[in-house]
Amino acid sequence: MGQFFMKNISTIARCATLYRDAQLAMVGLNGYQAPYIPEICGAPGITQEQIAQRLHVNKSSVTRQLALLEENGFIIRQRSTDDKRAVKVYPTEKMQQALPVVRDTFLRWRLALTEGLTEQELELLEALLEKLAYRAQVIR
Repeated sequence: MGQFFMKNISTIARCATLYRDAQLAMVGLNGYQAPYIPEICGAPGITQEQIAQRLHVNKSSVTRQLALLEENGFIIRQRSTDDKRAVKVYPTEKMQQALPVVRDTFLRWRLALTEGLTEQELELLEALLEKLAYRAQVIR
C-alpha cells in the first residue's frame, strides 16, 4: 500500500508542475518557480535560506530558481547588511504583476483536481493531508 500511496502523491505533484508550466508560460514563469512567487511577494526581503525552509527544497534548488527569476526580471537579490552570508530577495513590479496569475493558476488546478468531490470528502482530504504534511516534517 505504501508504495502506491507515494506513487499517487508523486504523480499529482508532477502533474501540477506540468499544469503550471503550461499556464504560466505566458508570463515567463515555469511550474517550479510558481511556489516562490507568493513567498517572495508576501515577505519582501525574505532570505534564500527562509525560502528553502518554507518550500521544503534544497538550498541549491532555491539558488538555481532565484537565478532564473533574477535573470528574467522577477526579483532583485541583495546581500544582507546584518549578515553578509545571507542574501535577501525582493520582488520586482514584474513579479507583483504575475502574482494574481500564479494564485489563479493554483486555484484552477485545485478546483479541477477536486472536481466531483463532496464538501465532506474535501474536508476529510484536507485534514488527512495536513496530518501527513506534519508527519513528513517531523520525521524528516
